[in-house]
Amino acid sequence: MPLFEQEPYDLITLDKQNDSAVLKVMLLDLPGRRVPDPFPKGGKLEVRLLERRESTYEVPWHAIAGIELFNDLVLKKARELVQAGRLDEAYDYFHFLLDDDPKLPGLDAAIEDYLYEEAKTSQRNGQYEDALAMLRELFERNSQREGVASALGLATEKLVEGYVAADNYWTARQMLRNLAELVPDHPVVAKWEGQFQQEAAALLAEGREAEQAGRLRDAHRAGRRLMHIWPDLPEGKQFIDSIQSQYPRVVVGVTLPAADAGEPGQLHDWAARRRSRLLCRTLTEFVGRTPEGGKYHCPVGEIEIEELGLRLAVKIAPDQSQSVGAGGLTGYDVARQLLAMADPADPAYRLDWAEWLDRVSVRDVYRVEADLRRPHVRPESLLRTVVVRDTGRADSDGPPSSNGPYVVESRSEDEVVYVVNPHYAAGPRQPKEIVERYFGKGSEAIRALQRRQIDVLDRVNPWDLEELGTLESVVVEPYAVPVVHCLVPNPNRPFTARRGFRRALVYGIHREAILNHLLRGQRPPGCQVLSGPFSPGISRDDPLDYAYDHSIEPRGYEPQLAIGLAQVALSEVAAAMKEQGIDAADIPELVLAHPAHEIARVACTSIQRQLKLVDIPVTLRELPAGLPGRIPDDVDLLYVELTTEEPVVDARRLLGKDGIAGSSSNFMSQALRQLDQATDWAQVADRLRRIHRLAYEEVPLVPLWQLTDHFAYDRALEGVGARPVSLYQDVEAWQPATRYAAE
Repeated sequence: MPLFEQEPYDLITLDKQNDSAVLKVMLLDLPGRRVPDPFPKGGKLEVRLLERRESTYEVPWHAIAGIELFNDLVLKKARELVQAGRLDEAYDYFHFLLDDDPKLPGLDAAIEDYLYEEAKTSQRNGQYEDALAMLRELFERNSQREGVASALGLATEKLVEGYVAADNYWTARQMLRNLAELVPDHPVVAKWEGQFQQEAAALLAEGREAEQAGRLRDAHRAGRRLMHIWPDLPEGKQFIDSIQSQYPRVVVGVTLPAADAGEPGQLHDWAARRRSRLLCRTLTEFVGRTPEGGKYHCPVGEIEIEELGLRLAVKIAPDQSQSVGAGGLTGYDVARQLLAMADPADPAYRLDWAEWLDRVSVRDVYRVEADLRRPHVRPESLLRTVVVRDTGRADSDGPPSSNGPYVVESRSEDEVVYVVNPHYAAGPRQPKEIVERYFGKGSEAIRALQRRQIDVLDRVNPWDLEELGTLESVVVEPYAVPVVHCLVPNPNRPFTARRGFRRALVYGIHREAILNHLLRGQRPPGCQVLSGPFSPGISRDDPLDYAYDHSIEPRGYEPQLAIGLAQVALSEVAAAMKEQGIDAADIPELVLAHPAHEIARVACTSIQRQLKLVDIPVTLRELPAGLPGRIPDDVDLLYVELTTEEPVVDARRLLGKDGIAGSSSNFMSQALRQLDQATDWAQVADRLRRIHRLAYEEVPLVPLWQLTDHFAYDRALEGVGARPVSLYQDVEAWQPATRYAAE
């Protein structure tokens, strides 16, 4: 047992006339628990022996050679442990003394020795952060102790070397500043700051040379590196601010990276939808909501609806440049694309468009007309397609095939760099470069936004909204269209092919509890549990809710019913396997795949835990960047986040036989055909709500909840716009700050 945990006692050593006997006594009643110095010349000291505590003895003061009080004994033992290198044990002794008698004579000096030995040990083991912490505490206790200043410099230098090797100059500079505050003019500070200044001066010269040569991107890169290494260099900040005004650049923090390729306007791939607006412009683009369907913009001209909704006329603005081949966009290019969308043999084929299109006519170079077989309530929604004229080859001197405002310049594991497309009419202050920087955790992205290392955060986790709302330098804005979260069951897997089992999933997932967990008790408008695959909008008067039947209440959490339905499905699957000669013991666990995003990760972990409680074991699989258009064959459930802008068109893309669900019952196919035949908004709303009820009964998708997603950006960035449909909706109007925020 450590000495300080034993019953406390004092030691009295008698003089030689009493054979230098040592008496182990109960704690002495001394003023302030301190040994008198000198001893009294007369009188006696009353003591009780530890082993005979019932009796009191008197010892003449002149017969006492020395007294060691218990705390002195503990301090003595602590010193011995330090000398023996048993520092962890010594720490407990010092901790006891600091609590019990912090003013004990000799304690401060002993602690200094302990701290110094602890720092030496940590330094020998390469634990320089621990060594520095000990040395800083020692310095605060006794700044004049011999050797402590040089030891501080050695530990700091080792750490600075590591941070510089890791390209973390910000922390390296902070370490040097901390050392300079303790020891002004320390040689280690002078050495490293001088080195940083030399590197920055060389970069300044390199940047100026690039600026003079008109290589503004290289000049900006040199200036950023300069600010990264030594932002205090004279003229350095003025140089990078000048380059930023000539070559504006925006850094966007993303929490889900996009794949290299992907169709624009995907319903279920958040990252692909974000990225596509940089690389692609479609013939029509959804930009908001109106009382009757979506509001659409044609970036290449104007679209008029004629002949009582039976004709679409596309009037192309002159000099609309493209990114493939030479020359501008013409009516012939648009006509070819409209015909390709109706050709089953063409990759651009769209079933919904093919069923509506009757013929295409080019009236002149800049006007093309598409006649429809029957009226459509919002025909512009059918033209969300990329128009890029095929010339047989890409422009060898230009960017790869793209008709958007940016092209990909470079890609790494954590960063994608987009630069302005030279074939695109850019805005006067539009960013010349956009960098998407990946953050695995939302908290890391928020810290980067606070430090102005990024200008925009593309998606804010719902549990971080309250924290971001307190930052004066940050604007938090909701997106215009809420996101519907659901599970897509694989119709070709034994369990998820059964409607009863899909219902078991709905009853076995406590969706309200998971939603509350995601929102951390907050409930922003539009966040709610759902009964179907469509969005109910943000409020009851939201025009987006025309597809949602509010009379259908979401199914509640009923674990006993879920267990019963799951057991029935298990019996059916086992019987089917037995007929095929397969051992039922070989039935694998269900696989639930989800995007590599924090919201999906948290939600699916909760779903896995809750389904286990109702005897439905699930294995989670995190998907790489870029979600598949259809559920993979070896996956039972796919967690998706749907952005349905126009349900009258998106219903088929979601629930049709070629949709995300991968199948469609006869009843659902008939309901979708009836929707296609609707000629006014009353019919559209009525038939979509029938589809909602049918989806409620058949459960082709397991509805979970709806979230209103938000993004955040630095107030210095102008032109972002309020409630955009997607992050880059108004990217041509973005105006970055002319003063550069050092990264």
